[in-house]
Amino acid sequence: MVTWTRRAGAAALPVAAVAIIAGIVSYSHIEHLALAEHQPLPLARLFPFAVDGLIAAGSVVVLGGEQLGWLAVVPGVAATLFANIESGIGYGPLAATVAAWPAVAFSVASFVLERWIKRLAGQPPASTGVPAAPPFPAAAPPPVPADVPGVPVPAPGVPGVLEPVPAGHGLNGHGHEAERLYAAELAAGDVPPIRRIRAEMHVGGPRAKEIQAHLERLTPAGRSIAQMREEIRCGPAAEGDQP
Repeated sequence: MVTWTRRAGAAALPVAAVAIIAGIVSYSHIEHLALAEHQPLPLARLFPFAVDGLIAAGSVVVLGGEQLGWLAVVPGVAATLFANIESGIGYGPLAATVAAWPAVAFSVASFVLERWIKRLAGQPPASTGVPAAPPFPAAAPPPVPADVPGVPVPAPGVPGVLEPVPAGHGLNGHGHEAERLYAAELAAGDVPPIRRIRAEMHVGGPRAKEIQAHLERLTPAGRSIAQMREEIRCGPAAEGDQP
């Protein structure tokens, strides 16, 4: 983003004025040359835009940071120099030099103005003297113990209220697989030993212990203990609601 100040505008204004005046003179020279070469009047009036306009278009592309713009600037400078010199060469070397000067002035002024604007775009904005307030860091959500089954986590949208972790949470699918594999034993109230879980499910010792603890909570006894804990946790609140 270009940050314009009074000083920058005062420095760029003369350069822009020189480019505009030189462009107008160069336009008349190129138009005169096109008419001398038997071009129709409408085309002769448009022809300068194809010459000096090529320099302006390439300068805009270079200003945007794309070096391909020089493919338009260099041919445009060569064409405007040739056209301006050719418009005065018939009257002698001095006339050709005078006629070529607007092309030189337009090219140099356009290049200087493009460099000036590009430098302004790379400068930081001027300070207003008031220090900017430091941004407040966003509050990080509390960590959720995903790998520890049975640990309560904050309830979504309700601050300060905890909800139990769903059964099998943090087991990466092993909990559901164990439920399906040992469904008959769980219905009878039995839990397979850790060694058997390790051998049949191809897991390590710590994971086998977590799976066994998960299966214990699914047995009738485990569900009864969980219900007792829930009644103990909710008991005081339920009693407080009674009239």
